[in-house]
Amino acid sequence: MIEVGRVVTVYGRSLMRFAAFEDKAHLLLRPGAYVKVECGGSWAYAMVVSFNLLDELYRKGRIVEELEGYPELRPARNEMIAMLVGVEEGGGIRRGVPELPRPGQKVYAASSEDLARIAGSGDIEIGRLSSDPSVPFTLSLNMLCSRHFAVLAMTGAGKSNAVAVVLAAILKKYPYSRIVVVDTHNEYVPLAGRFPNVRVVSPAGKTARLVEARYGVAPRPLEVPFWTLGLEEVAGLLRLDPSRATKQLMYLRSALQDVRRKRYPQAGADDPIYFEVEELLRELEAQGRGSRYSDRSLEDLILKLEMLLENADLRYVTRPVHSAKLYASIQAPEPRRSVEAYTRVYGQLLEPGLTIVALGGLPADAQASTASTILKSVWRLVTASVLAGSPVPTLLIVEEAHNYAPQGRWSPARDILERIAKEGRKFGIGLGVVSQRPRELSQTVLAQCGTLIALRTANPRDQDYILSSVEDV
Repeated sequence: MIEVGRVVTVYGRSLMRFAAFEDKAHLLLRPGAYVKVECGGSWAYAMVVSFNLLDELYRKGRIVEELEGYPELRPARNEMIAMLVGVEEGGGIRRGVPELPRPGQKVYAASSEDLARIAGSGDIEIGRLSSDPSVPFTLSLNMLCSRHFAVLAMTGAGKSNAVAVVLAAILKKYPYSRIVVVDTHNEYVPLAGRFPNVRVVSPAGKTARLVEARYGVAPRPLEVPFWTLGLEEVAGLLRLDPSRATKQLMYLRSALQDVRRKRYPQAGADDPIYFEVEELLRELEAQGRGSRYSDRSLEDLILKLEMLLENADLRYVTRPVHSAKLYASIQAPEPRRSVEAYTRVYGQLLEPGLTIVALGGLPADAQASTASTILKSVWRLVTASVLAGSPVPTLLIVEEAHNYAPQGRWSPARDILERIAKEGRKFGIGLGVVSQRPRELSQTVLAQCGTLIALRTANPRDQDYILSSVEDV
């Protein structure tokens, strides 16, 4: 063991300041350097996070010139601050320390074997330790998924690359794990050419053509039938602001409930019971005819729905050919008929392997409503599998999560994303959120992430937001 210094001060429960010997300081002057100190009969490990390299005589400017050229006369003081990360236990590292180091204790440089205990105890390898390339850096997949995780950084700092590395490591070791990625900008499509169990699904038309033209991957057609959307998702497509369009939402809720109840009398406005979009349009028109006075808000709502039906980019929602044929082929009474069609439409997302839902090229409101519907379908299918005694553990990764679960404003996907963050682990749903604007991401979601992968973040407001939302940062 190489002794590198002595403990000077301990701050709080995790920070330790120590004086490094001048001839040993070079061993620690690199990112991610680790030291160890005896603690409670075992070894406590700490990562060097700050340096304070002082030359006492240079602090007095008036004697600098007199001593210039005589470096042997300059007494140096090298102080470093390290963050205690855990204590050795059973061949691995346990977070926390049984007791704090005391001033005057010897501090040693961590060896490669020590570093392997710290960084190499997980089950998926994602790289090598920068301070010692001979040591693999690993993650515990169980901890990553069961406690949720967030990848946060500014634009261009490597968020998507970091997630892609993690996904590749998972697929390499566990090729039949279930992973669904909501890919807002089609950044993960290249993974389809590297692993056999990777599927890309994308709305047919312009969006699918963009994927194929750029990556040479022909995606499966994604259909999100209108009848599977809830009130919030339909409102999102129609660009209704719940804080302003309260009357239009009232009309829409009533019409959705009525058209669903024509096939199943106990249905609510959000229940995925089959209907055709034209039925909804006729129901809204009937509401207008039933009133003695014309209502401009209802007329605007009908016009928005008609424009939606004419939008060619949204035919995967309003004119889903395959899903309509699937529903027609099922011979069963309601609600079983709709439930079976719903399960078969969205069940393909939960096939073993990685499913990339490529939404790049869609308008933002269509992305939000589509993502919300997919998140709800995963939630419903996975929770139903648990209740049926055949659980299907699933990892959900959401790119640009601040667009789907924004802090302080409404989005169709916000409620379901927050629910998955709070309750998903009970049913075997792991969540990973990726964002370049942490301060715009729901604090409820971020606070539920037990693992944080924070890359370069320059904005002080983002840094403060991360610190206020996540413990032990």
